[in-house]
Amino acid sequence: MAKLFSKEKDIFLKIVNAILIIWVMVAIVITLGVGIHIVNREKVLSYEDYKVMQCDLDKIPQEEIDSKTTEENCHASYISDKHYQEQMDKENINNFLIGLSNIVIVSLFMHLLNKKTK
Repeated sequence: MAKLFSKEKDIFLKIVNAILIIWVMVAIVITLGVGIHIVNREKVLSYEDYKVMQCDLDKIPQEEIDSKTTEENCHASYISDKHYQEQMDKENINNFLIGLSNIVIVSLFMHLLNKKTK
């Protein structure tokens, strides 16, 4: 770290090193945050569990239920929620991979930029 800001480096290189260090730190924080979301993702419920937890069809009096329409609405909501969860999982994995790529590429660039040539 001290070599990145040593006296023999010109001011431009010191500024570039500072920017790259900040970039790597931000990439690490974002990658760890997304990684936590991936590890702690919500379990996809089965339709039967979803119906009980979200639609509350058992709590509505039987006379008030138009069974076909209510069941269709509940199923449509389930499909929509399931698709949303799957989409979020894909986005989180993509963001995690982008964050890892940032860390590797910027670290490699910083290493090459500050490598002593003989």
